[in-house]
Amino acid sequence: MLIFAAIGAFGLLFLLVMLFFGGGHDLHVGEMGGGHDVSHAADGEGGPSIFSSRIIASFIAAFGFGGTIGRYLEFGFPASSAFGILSGIVLASIVFKFAEILYSQQASSEVKMTSLMGMTAEVAIAIPEGHLGQISISAAGERSMHIARSRDGKAIPQGTSVVICELRGDYVVVERL
Repeated sequence: MLIFAAIGAFGLLFLLVMLFFGGGHDLHVGEMGGGHDVSHAADGEGGPSIFSSRIIASFIAAFGFGGTIGRYLEFGFPASSAFGILSGIVLASIVFKFAEILYSQQASSEVKMTSLMGMTAEVAIAIPEGHLGQISISAAGERSMHIARSRDGKAIPQGTSVVICELRGDYVVVERL
């Protein structure tokens, strides 16, 4: 019984440390070469992972305490372990579903640069010949500003409507409509 109680206490302690000191970063599988990506989340665009440290700690705590209850009820070690595994799966599933609900409630104001291709914008700061200026664009319900260069290298005055043709690292390439 003591080994199951120790496992449960370790999982609970791990959860409490994450609660009070932060942490709980997800571990994802798939990003090779220097990354630490082991599995991706539910919808392919991020979200909770079954390899989240919170979910793993929840499983460990429930496994330990479930095993302890099994031993208290005088089950053998295999039956207590099975009871602990079942408890761990149930609690980890509940935590995962709760994390999915919380993640789905998040809103992102980030405008992805690739979504700007082909969109119409307005020159906010004139683009001098061969140099950089700035455009203003309304995308995804938000107005954003981006450094811009003209495609043909010619000057484009402030207030001119342009279309985004290319993405070049930290600036966009535009041409007049």
